[in-house]
Amino acid sequence: MKLACAKFLVSVLAFFGVFVLAVPDASAAGSITYSKTSIQETSGSWHLQMTIVYGGKPKLAHVPMRFTFTPVAFYESYLDDKHGDKPQKRTIPLTGQTPLNESVDVDFADTRGTIFDRTRFDFNISRSHNFAAGEYEVVVHRADGAQIGGKTKLSLLGENDVIDRRAISFVDSSKKKDNKPVTAAPAASEAPAAESTPAAAESTPDPASSASPPAEDGQDPTAAAKVPPGGSKGCGCRTAGVPTTPAGALAALGLASVTVLRARRRVSSRRQAG
Repeated sequence: MKLACAKFLVSVLAFFGVFVLAVPDASAAGSITYSKTSIQETSGSWHLQMTIVYGGKPKLAHVPMRFTFTPVAFYESYLDDKHGDKPQKRTIPLTGQTPLNESVDVDFADTRGTIFDRTRFDFNISRSHNFAAGEYEVVVHRADGAQIGGKTKLSLLGENDVIDRRAISFVDSSKKKDNKPVTAAPAASEAPAAESTPAAAESTPDPASSASPPAEDGQDPTAAAKVPPGGSKGCGCRTAGVPTTPAGALAALGLASVTVLRARRRVSSRRQAG
């Protein structure tokens, strides 16, 4: 009985051992080796060069692969109050960043169509795809989901945009240099207004001068029109084009008075003679 149990246990362990060896390790299939882990930026892009071992001979000459870049550090250029206009640099660690994916087709065949289990491959990543100078952890996956090699850290060298971290001053620097009193500016602005006042006075007519001369005391301006001139048998109308003046009105009034007095004397002398 014990011998039968031992044989059964050995059979089970051998079966699981063969099964484990037959299943490929998807987490560590093949390998990838980069020519440089620090790449200098050129015209806004970084050129990556590597050697990829597929982990067996692929069935296709061109194999789709996905490169996943996870940012772990950012190379910052900044200005501060201590150094003035001279940019400073520092490395800022990053955590929990969204990975950047680049999908490419890797060629494992030569010009004659012969397929190999390894190849030399290169491609570019650029700022237009949201890359910046900093450090990235790179992982490569095959089309079947298997990871090629392990995680590699790459440094993308370059100059990022300068960030101004200097303190903001709300004091106007021009006021510190200007020692003139503040009241000097309004005086200059009032000068044109003062110069324009005489011009306005000259251009505005005087109401008193433009009005007609007042009539003399005790004289009615319409009296000359009501009383006909003495000894005149006309209609008493004004002659067109001849202006009526205060002196003419007085002469007409005096002549009318003399005529009336003479008429009264004649009437009184007739009554006495009768």
